[in-house]
Amino acid sequence: MPGTTTPNHISAAALSVNQLYQTAFYTGRTPRSQEYKAGARMALEHRIERKDFDMPYQVGTAAADAFFAGIEEGKTIWRAAAAKMGGAA
Repeated sequence: MPGTTTPNHISAAALSVNQLYQTAFYTGRTPRSQEYKAGARMALEHRIERKDFDMPYQVGTAAADAFFAGIEEGKTIWRAAAAKMGGAA
């Protein structure tokens, strides 16, 4: 049913990756690395657009660690947005 919220997916019409990403990484926020922001974006794309995760960094490097930390923030951004819409995260 259009607009139906499921535990793992809220329609892209309801939320957009770019909207959530831009809100989270606004001008004036404490800067984050590109790797960190890439992880956050990937987590949002996974939830909203159902994209598979792609590991662009070698595991065990600082870049990979930043990417993984960004994924965790992306999950937090997702949960907060879903909760505001009354959906399950």
